[in-house]
Amino acid sequence: MAGSVAGRIGGRWAGNDLRVVYADGELTGRMGGKWVGKDVALSFDGAELTGRWGGRYDGQDLRFSIRGTEGTGRMGGDVVGWDIALVQDGDRITGRIGGAVVGADVRLAARDGLLTGRIGGNFDGKDCTLQVDGVPYLVAAALAAMVFYQLYLDAATTAAST
Repeated sequence: MAGSVAGRIGGRWAGNDLRVVYADGELTGRMGGKWVGKDVALSFDGAELTGRWGGRYDGQDLRFSIRGTEGTGRMGGDVVGWDIALVQDGDRITGRIGGAVVGADVRLAARDGLLTGRIGGNFDGKDCTLQVDGVPYLVAAALAAMVFYQLYLDAATTAAST
């Protein structure tokens, strides 16, 4: 099975592109741009999405398990990271990433090869527009969550350095 997920999370100035291809159980590609971005290297066996984005030292892990119409997992590390809990109900994917205080709600529509909607609130959230081909929508939603989490980490790093 082959496929791809491509598009953008966030706006023109405060967002990241995502481009991954899916072949032979591997999702590989990049988030961000050619110069400022992170490589994506994940495996998907039909039920488990696992792997890493970023480099060996500055990267993050992703573990996401799909059971029916629900997906759960974790981004980042076991101590410092965000949980993921998503549910697909028809063409809607909803859920939460992060915790009750620091995190974001997920509200996405999945239809006609597109995953669109919003991750986060009306003011501090990011729009999601992804083209999805040959990849389950819950996997694409987990990838969108991964990009959102990286944007959060980048913003926290920038704030700490100023």
